[in-house]
Amino acid sequence: MKKILFFVLTLLAINLTFASSDSNKAKIKAIYDSWETGTKEEWMNAYTGIMADDFERWNGRYVGLGFRINQEELTVLGTTNAPASDYLKTGDKFLSVNGMKASAENVDDLPFQGKLGGDVTVVVDRDGTEMTFTMKRAAQVNDATRDEVVENLTNWNNFDMRPKIKSSTPLVAEDNVVIGTFQLFYVDPDGNEVTWWNIERFVFNEDGKLVFHADLSEELFLNQQQGYYLTNE
Repeated sequence: MKKILFFVLTLLAINLTFASSDSNKAKIKAIYDSWETGTKEEWMNAYTGIMADDFERWNGRYVGLGFRINQEELTVLGTTNAPASDYLKTGDKFLSVNGMKASAENVDDLPFQGKLGGDVTVVVDRDGTEMTFTMKRAAQVNDATRDEVVENLTNWNNFDMRPKIKSSTPLVAEDNVVIGTFQLFYVDPDGNEVTWWNIERFVFNEDGKLVFHADLSEELFLNQQQGYYLTNE
């Protein structure tokens, strides 16, 4: 009798796991579908609506200063680590970086990132006062909390210019983890199709809420298609 009961409980646990996996997979599919055909609000609701309070977004590592920037206003949204946390304050506006005048048009080219330990001299406007700081680049983790993700997405105004999904593989779900793999693309001003692959990992808690989201992409390949390449400083 005990063996039969154990067998029944095991089958029940397996069925519940399958049901949970299918439910989690459906939630991720809804995010991808709304990215392709929905509005920004629909996509944000599908994504942020399933996040747990302790959600963490992991976007990889990089060498830099450790801060978040409003790319349109060139202001510091907040610091995440040293050395930026020792020098910069929320609201500081960048005027120049290593002698390069800062603008919304060249924000992606400003030399915040580069060789580990390299000097970065920034000139900022802080409440009307011009200030100069020199910092050394350090290894950083690009992560964010639920509130930070919601804030960033709310302030994102280029949803209509987002890359589209060119192809994808079926979502894979096991226990509380869902894996998505897809190829993104956009057409550059010269009419060339730029493509790159992404792989994402989603982790859910027992309540079906999203607690972790991480991804890796062909970032170097993407940049090379746009004419960028690695150099030594």
